[in-house]
Amino acid sequence: MNRFDGRVSIAGRTVPRLHCDRGATWAVLAVVWAVASAALAQPLPEKTWVAKAPTGLLLERSLVNLPVPEKPYDLQWQTLDDLVRLQLLGIQTQMFSPPRTARALALLSVSINDTLVLMPKGLEPNVAVGAAAQEVMLYLHPTLPNFKDGVRQNLEAFIEKARADGVPPRTVEASRLFGRNVGQQIMNWGRADGSGRQVIPTYPKAAPGVWVLPLGRPAAEPGWGNVRPIGVSLEQLAKSDPPPAWDSPAYESERQRFWAEQAKLDQAGKDIAEKWAGDPGTVTPAGLWQEIAFRFIREQQYTPEQAIAVLAPLNVAMHNSFIACWRDKFDYYTLRPDQWVRTFEKKWRPYLRTPRFPAYPSGHATVSGTAAAVLSAFFPAQTSFFQAEAKEASYSRIIAGIHWFVDGSGGLELGRRVAEQVLALDRGR
Repeated sequence: MNRFDGRVSIAGRTVPRLHCDRGATWAVLAVVWAVASAALAQPLPEKTWVAKAPTGLLLERSLVNLPVPEKPYDLQWQTLDDLVRLQLLGIQTQMFSPPRTARALALLSVSINDTLVLMPKGLEPNVAVGAAAQEVMLYLHPTLPNFKDGVRQNLEAFIEKARADGVPPRTVEASRLFGRNVGQQIMNWGRADGSGRQVIPTYPKAAPGVWVLPLGRPAAEPGWGNVRPIGVSLEQLAKSDPPPAWDSPAYESERQRFWAEQAKLDQAGKDIAEKWAGDPGTVTPAGLWQEIAFRFIREQQYTPEQAIAVLAPLNVAMHNSFIACWRDKFDYYTLRPDQWVRTFEKKWRPYLRTPRFPAYPSGHATVSGTAAAVLSAFFPAQTSFFQAEAKEASYSRIIAGIHWFVDGSGGLELGRRVAEQVLALDRGR
């Protein structure tokens, strides 16, 4: 059984240390990932996640007898930076929830990855990738006119630059058509993944330890656990272990430890809580982890193609992890701490506002466990750092007063399992 035992220092604050009695420990995983990562050094996109080779008479005609460049055209960092910046702007402006943010980042990364993998030699990658990304972003953000204008202008800028660099007009147009086809495949896949389906859950009867929906406030994304993951079926998607029974000695210990931890809330704890808060209107936890990924991608001086070989599995895994987490949240329906505290301390309020969904497992812990595991596979020398960041993200929700310790440990473990699935797919595709 997972438990927190002992204490470590994070950001100058002493916080609980995580130990896992079952499964591989982080130390063992670090060794495994270090060995496996030899094959991931200097990665390049090799296989697609969603798209297949584009077809269509107009596209096929555009590819006939294309001029052969003296050397292959290169994907530019400015292109990737512009696309990521636009996507994060749309996410923040439209106030996406954390699960929807992870999905948006995954679909964008997949559109770029799959375009690069499928693109015939001789096409201009900046135009092709920009066209694919345009289809995906216009689909994801249909209600933002100014944003949509910016997305279209961005592609036009890629096209104008290609022309200014001497890329033949036929090549530019063929690249645009090719990328558009791939982007439409990703868009059509997204339209069928169930993310737009409205779900009214059947809540369990009121009982000790069972989460109760606050009056006047609908649950957040109650059907997200039914969204189709990328690369695996919903039935195959990793699952968390059940939490202890509410009336068990283990959960009594959870309650006492949580309440004791709240007495320790100080400025350092508040800083940790706010660092990882990631509410709608921000880049959310998935965006924070993508920023961490970019830091190490830049330090390793990866090319844009190599960056996408990291970002695609990272964002796919984070998307899948939120699906797994939400499925389990609305299976276990674990009570939130504030609903328990109000039975004996009416005036107490958590430092951060309690989200509108059940507690177990923690979404922040799940997505952070996933991200730490994926990034450790690509940057094994930084495993300790990623592990510490994931633990801090998990703890941030405990000290903020909105999660139990078991929500964090269970989430970190679920996230690791999801990451293992995606890494296996990434290596075997």
